[in-house]
Amino acid sequence: MEFAGKSVIVTGASRGIGLAVARLFAERGASLVIVARDSQRLDEARRELEAFGTRVVAVAGDVGLSETAERVVQAAARELGGIDILANIAGAFPTANVENTSDAQYAEAISANLTSTFAMCRAVLLHLRARGGGAIVNMSSTAARLPTPGLAVYGATKAGIEAFSRAFAVEVAPNIRVNTVSAGPTMTETVRALMEVDETDAVETVTRALPLRRLAKPSEIAEAVLFLASDRASFVTGQVLHANGGGIMA
Repeated sequence: MEFAGKSVIVTGASRGIGLAVARLFAERGASLVIVARDSQRLDEARRELEAFGTRVVAVAGDVGLSETAERVVQAAARELGGIDILANIAGAFPTANVENTSDAQYAEAISANLTSTFAMCRAVLLHLRARGGGAIVNMSSTAARLPTPGLAVYGATKAGIEAFSRAFAVEVAPNIRVNTVSAGPTMTETVRALMEVDETDAVETVTRALPLRRLAKPSEIAEAVLFLASDRASFVTGQVLHANGGGIMA
């Protein structure tokens, strides 16, 4: 029950890595506000997480919009009495070569990945300070550093998250820690579906290059998120934790 008494916001919590993160927090005693755009799947996730015996509040919406981010944070403060941890997991995984990427697809990738991270970090800041401090964990990808055909736009958004997180960590120190998990290719529903239709073979290209020669389980990435959110990482801030099967060794 490592997180007993802690209030946690997890975005993108209706599936994939976000749901895996929310599960681990629930198993370890945290109270949760979970966020996703799909209200039906979000409600299913809420019921699953409540089975762990913890308080779970579900807020449907797009956290790429500032008004939604504010609504999520206000719900957490009202329903849970405060906020200790923010896990920014929400995002989109577009795969297309630049010449085939429309303006709309580009804008959606920026909003879902980079803007949502910014909006949630800004919205939660005063509440973390009121609590005396806290932890923020943002989500990046090996695509931020490993050039991969078909992932130029996606990689750009994740590189932006890493740069943002480092500078933000300096701004909010010493009482608030900000770190990033850089995930390697992970077997989520979204990735599985994309592998069936993606003509660029981006996921397979990255996976073949990994020393561990496989995709991650969502729970493996979730463990990295929880470590950075925990008191075990109390002297860690402004860092990128690479959970990528050896794809990038730093």
